Amino acid sequence: MLNRTLLICASTIALTVAMSPATAQTAPASSAVDTGGAAAPDSEPGDIVVTAQRRTERLQDVPIAVTALSAADLNRLHANDVSRVALVTPGFTWGQQGSDSFPAIRGVRTSLVSAQNDPVIGYYLDGIYQSRTQQQSLPIFDVGRIEVQRGPQGTLYGRNTFGGNISVVTAEPTKVLAAALNADFGNYASKRIDGFVNLPISDTLQLRVAGVFQKHDGYVRSTTPGVRLVDNDENAQRVSLKWKPTSELEVQLHAGHWQRDDAGAGSYGYKVAGTLINPATGYQSINGVPYAVNPSVHNGTAIVKGVDIGVPVTGGAYTNDWDYQPFEHILENYVSGTASYDFGPVTLRSITGYTFFRSHRSADNDQSSVIFQAPAAGFGSGIQEPNTRARTFTQEVQLASTATTPLQWIVGGYYLHDDIFETYQQKITAPNSTVTGFRADAALKTDAYAAYAQASYFIVPDKVRIIGGIRYSSEKKAFNFADFADAAPNTYNFITPYSVTSGAPSFDSTTWRAGLQYTPDRNTMLYATASTGFASGGVNDTGGSAVIPASYAPQKVNAYEAGLKNRFLAGKLQTELSVFYNRYSNLQINVYTPLVSYFGSAGKARSYGAELAVRSLPITNLHVDASLAYLNAQYTQYISGNNFYGASNGQDPVSVNLAGKRVPMSPRFKSTVQVYYDLDLGNAGVIAPYVNWLHSTSYYTTDFNTVLDRQGEYNLIDLSLRWTEKSGKYYVEGYGNNVFGKPVLYSAVVGRSQRVQVSYGPPATYGIRAGVRF
Repeated sequence: MLNRTLLICASTIALTVAMSPATAQTAPASSAVDTGGAAAPDSEPGDIVVTAQRRTERLQDVPIAVTALSAADLNRLHANDVSRVALVTPGFTWGQQGSDSFPAIRGVRTSLVSAQNDPVIGYYLDGIYQSRTQQQSLPIFDVGRIEVQRGPQGTLYGRNTFGGNISVVTAEPTKVLAAALNADFGNYASKRIDGFVNLPISDTLQLRVAGVFQKHDGYVRSTTPGVRLVDNDENAQRVSLKWKPTSELEVQLHAGHWQRDDAGAGSYGYKVAGTLINPATGYQSINGVPYAVNPSVHNGTAIVKGVDIGVPVTGGAYTNDWDYQPFEHILENYVSGTASYDFGPVTLRSITGYTFFRSHRSADNDQSSVIFQAPAAGFGSGIQEPNTRARTFTQEVQLASTATTPLQWIVGGYYLHDDIFETYQQKITAPNSTVTGFRADAALKTDAYAAYAQASYFIVPDKVRIIGGIRYSSEKKAFNFADFADAAPNTYNFITPYSVTSGAPSFDSTTWRAGLQYTPDRNTMLYATASTGFASGGVNDTGGSAVIPASYAPQKVNAYEAGLKNRFLAGKLQTELSVFYNRYSNLQINVYTPLVSYFGSAGKARSYGAELAVRSLPITNLHVDASLAYLNAQYTQYISGNNFYGASNGQDPVSVNLAGKRVPMSPRFKSTVQVYYDLDLGNAGVIAPYVNWLHSTSYYTTDFNTVLDRQGEYNLIDLSLRWTEKSGKYYVEGYGNNVFGKPVLYSAVVGRSQRVQVSYGPPATYGIRAGVRF
């Protein structure tokens, strides 16, 4: 399969070079037509415009590996959320566990999702940082573009852009009176309606209102009748205002609301895949073989060497054994604004944002339909509920050069205040249980400050320029933790904490970027850069234990990248090649001991690889785009506590050396191919078939690299066929996503009783869409 993948990608590239002129996907930036995200035919070459360096530039001129997707790209892709962007982005793999998102880029992945942890891949909405991983599930609607910046962005973006950035830029209000409405109906009783209205109130003031409603039944069923998970019932709205009273001053305001009320997908994986058992002893072991049992439940149904190893679990990616119907409630309200003033040689810009976010969800604590008493505290039939609230304020001020001189520069200051309160609680619901519940409260307030500067200078006019940047970041994390274990059985009536801890550690970091860029002509650019990045340090709930450290250090990366960007045939064929080497230190990991577990900075890793992206149109209206990524990412230093030690009857080691293990969510090879054709039927309109193919080699989803958390080599294929009326006002489309129904492992975690809990991506979905533009 790998050989076939390489052959197809190579053939695609050769085909684009050999055949007649083509065009880029993105229409000219000067176009005044508001399509509302419609996949309009692209028939003229145009530059792709991005803001990856905090200024508007051609993608061709940016010395960073960036995937930029326009509104039309996202519409073709059916990108209802950011997860589908991974289908066309090299070096980017998507993971998810309930509403927690686990994006992975170049050997960096978000894995720690509790209140005291931060994402390691930045997520920005209209330039405003989103501090919780669950916010990356925000529905995508009326979006102008999405940029994925691959590799650390420590200078211009700073904290928690350790692996890269995902930037969502919503559609701007325009001076064109326009509106659109789209409707989508499919299997699993899915419904989606989205649209926008754009009102040019005056020559200086424009208003845009957009919204989406989407719903579908759960595609995971339990063996318990009536229990169903991984559904969706959400809506979101956004109001945008653009005011430009003079040619120098521009103000943009955004206000949005997002609400989700459904069953969700649990908290830490919706299905038990099994556990690892030493068949010679019957006890669990990190070096054992997989048994499809839930080891939390012991009732004599599965015996190995006289040991009760658990209850057999039901097979299939989309079936589990819960006897509890969970819930998921997500709410987000936000406002943001950008004001810029052009002084001529410089532009002053202010970016302000405030977000209120709430996530409350529940799960089957034992992930079993068997009712049983707890053999130890916290282990009975029961329910768990995480509840997170975050209030985040950010303020950024930038001053950037605008004159076309050899020296280009930007300086800025940044402030973030993040106020998070999270409760995790669980109760045992077995009849006549005498086991009390458990609750942990975490209150954290982060104040982060940063100052940065970046500049480039042409040492050879219009040909060779040097790049340099630096950022200083300082932050303080004040925390209060309280742990309870006194609620009456089957209640959440907690009274007095048995442990209360507090503190306020500070962290600081200096990151930098240096590089060289060579532009022999407008259509060719080569670059080489070295940079550093960091992810914020964190804190632990010690529970009163002297063994657990109260805080842990930021993790850091040294990154090296070289790239080549080309435009051939008058911009009708575009290629982007990058090679990279990253070295990571102080990796933040889960540290386990026989008695306690906590977060610490105790790991090192390295990754290297290459990525190629091609956009082309070998004949008029036939688009052939492809990408190919090679990634080698592994741990070089990682002594981990052994989760299985306590259940091994003393036969397992207390700790294991994970050096040499592959970094999770890091396939060695990943390729994508998109083919779509706009067949002009004259007065009968346009027919547009579309095929998207993703191929990935295997990867693991936990640091332990076990057979139970391994995703094997796989292929995903999406198909669609769209008819658009001649004027472009109406369209109708039939589609199928993941048409062969391949279950793709999105995440795994070694949970309670050393059970491996997993979550999978969506099964085959299909439907029909229709829309109208005014």
